[in-house]
Amino acid sequence: MNIKGNSSFQAPIYAALALAFASFGDAFLYPFLPLHGERLGMSVAWIGILLSINRFARIFTNTIIARACATYGFRFITIVAVGAAVLSTAGYGFASGIASWILFRISWGLSYSVLRISAISYSLDHERQGFSLGLSKSVQEAGPMLTLLVAPPLLFPLDTKTIFLILSIASLPGFYFAMKLPKKFGVVTPFSFKRFAKIPSTFNLLTFCSSILVEGIVVVTLGVLFLKHRENISVLTASILAASYLGYRRVCLIAFSPFGGWIADKYGFEKVFTGSMIMVLAGLILLTVGYIEVGAIILFAFYSIFSALTPGAASAKGTHALDAVSENATWRDIGAALGTLTGGLLLESDFIAVFLFGGTALMGMLFMFYANIMGKAYKFLTTGK
Repeated sequence: MNIKGNSSFQAPIYAALALAFASFGDAFLYPFLPLHGERLGMSVAWIGILLSINRFARIFTNTIIARACATYGFRFITIVAVGAAVLSTAGYGFASGIASWILFRISWGLSYSVLRISAISYSLDHERQGFSLGLSKSVQEAGPMLTLLVAPPLLFPLDTKTIFLILSIASLPGFYFAMKLPKKFGVVTPFSFKRFAKIPSTFNLLTFCSSILVEGIVVVTLGVLFLKHRENISVLTASILAASYLGYRRVCLIAFSPFGGWIADKYGFEKVFTGSMIMVLAGLILLTVGYIEVGAIILFAFYSIFSALTPGAASAKGTHALDAVSENATWRDIGAALGTLTGGLLLESDFIAVFLFGGTALMGMLFMFYANIMGKAYKFLTTGK
């Protein structure tokens, strides 16, 4: 892959659009299953498992998929992934038991792994990596945001099968954008990936912890947090509120990711990454003490910048960009999977805020270690510099 070689945004946008259309079904499940899964015959435990199993599947396949993309070409693997995503979305509506749900969720997990690596790789090939990554993330999130705005109201007039069938048909344009990708992009011969590190770097550990809290516990339990902290609201109202704020999260990814990338190109990935992490911690703290609306607004706004820039920061820390990005994505998937599973298990618990507070405190200490804040403070107190 020729890093920093291209000046056209065409390929990064096509790859991002393929992912945007493919993710319709998955985006709808997060506000849908936690509050409506029981009427499909699912226990609370199974809801958490189904929302997280796609992420667990990616933990074991990210490196293999990265190798396949590098060997057979990103365009071909991306087309196959779009097809699997369309089938899994339709499958959600016709799934007749837990086994079929698990199959479709794993299928989506593998598809997303391909589409994410493809989108990141095309962006990293651009000469303006920061803005390209941010623009790609913005385009990717347009699809899920549209789903979260349009699909929940369809629960009133339509049944579940019809909704997921509509979402699968709406995902078909993803094929067009996948087929428009350059045919010769990527490494044409296999290269050797290093063994996955069992102990993550501080950077990857910070990614791991943040994904547990934000992409896992907060996303899954947001509707329940509204039920527990706001009086006299129904389950349906809480579901719509959760979908609205998750839609706002997607709006932030669309609006702020390119801006964060532009700033990162100008001032450096590390500075913007650090600043956004501080605000993510602030949002989590507000969320845990009951200021759900304000906390969610701050958290989702700055996590959009944080998550968009993470692949670029990761690529600068490894000897091979695709290798480093794949490992960072795996730790992010491990965290998101554990967080989603934990969030599902906490749906009937009174200790959601306690878990969030403990996790936020732990991530804050890790961030201080990563940024060497404590060391710098000690040096200032002892030397005045």
